Amino acid sequence: MQRFIKKILVPVDGSKHSIRALEMGIAIAKASNAQMTVLEVIEDFGPLPGRYEAAPVGTDRVKWVSEQRFEKVHPVLDESGIKWDRKVVEGYAAEKICEIADKEKYDMIVIGSRGLSPIGRFIVGSVADKVAHHAHCSVTIVRE
Repeated sequence: MQRFIKKILVPVDGSKHSIRALEMGIAIAKASNAQMTVLEVIEDFGPLPGRYEAAPVGTDRVKWVSEQRFEKVHPVLDESGIKWDRKVVEGYAAEKICEIADKEKYDMIVIGSRGLSPIGRFIVGSVADKVAHHAHCSVTIVRE
């Protein structure tokens, strides 16, 4: 029997929604014996209040934000028992997720949904919605 899912990309941002997606990605990776990559996309804009603070002066902003986010993700990965790797890039989340998934030939993206209201999705859009519409591979959106 041919394995259809060999490479899984799981974008995380440290939110409870992305942790749920990570747990689902781990379950899929275990069931399909797939390789899993955890992707952090650090936005070009500044800090998000309540999510992470501004990097101290003289500190690499991307590394600073990534380390704050990864503190929430690492325990889940340690307990998973699967092999995984980590990528950190800077840019707009939906664009970078789709770009990396296509360029590196991922079979599936597992991403969390923030559960925005229809009005919120209309105004700001949803990273998960954008990825689902533009990715060249299967996308699993994990809802809370």
